[in-house]
Amino acid sequence: MVGQSSTNSGRTTAAQWMRVAFHDFITADVKSGTGGIDASIGFETSREENKGSAFNDSFTFWRPFVNEYVPMADLVALGTVMSVGLCGGNHIPYRPGRIDSTHADPTTGVPEPGTDLKETLSQFERAGFDQADSIALTACGHTMGSVHHGGFPEVSPESAVTPNNTNGGVNFDTTRGSFDSLVVHEYIDGTGQMGGPLVTSFNESSRSDLRLFESDGNSTMRDLYERGERFQDVCADVMGRTINTVPAAAKLTTPITPIALKPINFTWDFDSNDRLILSGKIRVLGAIRTIPPPLNIELGGQTIRIMPEREEGTTVYGSTGIRGGRVQGVTRYYAISIPGRDVTNITSFAVSADGFDRHTFPISNGPFIVPSLSTSDGDTVRFSVAVPQGHSQAFPEGLVVSITAPVPQPLTLGPKLVTGTGEWSSETTSQDGFTVYTGTYRVGQRVTGAISLTLLNENQVQDTLLVGAGIAGW
Repeated sequence: MVGQSSTNSGRTTAAQWMRVAFHDFITADVKSGTGGIDASIGFETSREENKGSAFNDSFTFWRPFVNEYVPMADLVALGTVMSVGLCGGNHIPYRPGRIDSTHADPTTGVPEPGTDLKETLSQFERAGFDQADSIALTACGHTMGSVHHGGFPEVSPESAVTPNNTNGGVNFDTTRGSFDSLVVHEYIDGTGQMGGPLVTSFNESSRSDLRLFESDGNSTMRDLYERGERFQDVCADVMGRTINTVPAAAKLTTPITPIALKPINFTWDFDSNDRLILSGKIRVLGAIRTIPPPLNIELGGQTIRIMPEREEGTTVYGSTGIRGGRVQGVTRYYAISIPGRDVTNITSFAVSADGFDRHTFPISNGPFIVPSLSTSDGDTVRFSVAVPQGHSQAFPEGLVVSITAPVPQPLTLGPKLVTGTGEWSSETTSQDGFTVYTGTYRVGQRVTGAISLTLLNENQVQDTLLVGAGIAGW
């Protein structure tokens, strides 16, 4: 996650993402149950302790992915999971369930280069980390990235600015794009970057890492040194605790464990000839690259065999075996489209492949939101709902479309959510045995990401759809 565009600027996206999470976390007060990973950092970028472009850069990237189901705070946490996992570190279990703050955290105090040792340890203690934890988290967080002259001239000298290093970055270790233990080894051995600019800065008062590392006589740093590859276990632990430090009101779920075979956007719709179709993709997650197997989809008394799309992806899941015990998992996608007349009455379908367990998934065969006829122009949602003709219920009584949209809010790049109920129009059409009803909902602001539509039938969820997801919509 260094990338070509950062070759001369010296910026490392993964390091920026981890910095955002740390600054959001460190103002937590665990005794009072406030602060932590809640995306309040978006409101706090004018504070001197949060200077630099990492926060708004990261929020700008994550913003389109915020919707009813994914708050910005979860993306702050996920950014650390992805940064560590994709850059060579151990997988950190990811638990969703965070809640976005609607204001800046009144608690301040982020360790800065000039912060004295007593205050630094006090700030970590407030967030639930003791001395050894604080040293370990700092070492883990500073195994990637740099300190830049533009933001921290008191740490990185003007001489660091060159045509090949336009932001004047001084790296923490000699592998700034890899999550590894080199920062510890170079510090203890006095080689390479010798622990980074917060150890060696020309400005003695800005050597905050040195003060912290030496605070226990280098005992913790030597222990991390002796652990070798088990350094990664320590980092997964302390960084996992960091992203799981949340306000008392937030209730994190159990860690997400992806299933090997998963339907993606598997929906009912109408094709260009107004015929009912069932279409979507199946995502297959494997540990290593092998010859892709055909996929079997069982539905409506038939079995359909399909082959994967040509392009493959990678994931932090499915790791095994090499590169320090880790190799990125491989994802493949299988697309399918089936005439609706062949499967109209199904209530489930099964997916299987050689080397994978068989999975069965439920599917509704009642009223549904029509994807191809539901759109957004930025501030207004137009939706269509297909109801089987002969449906016993008198429409639209009992059927409601609930809508949630992410929109901008002042003082932060983190969106807020607005909710409402769609209004039905008198327009109807008939398509392939269904009556299609239409409606609209005016958001009133330009949305920033996916709008979620939920079809309720007598207050029970009948169908859901994300509209206008753009780059976040798979």
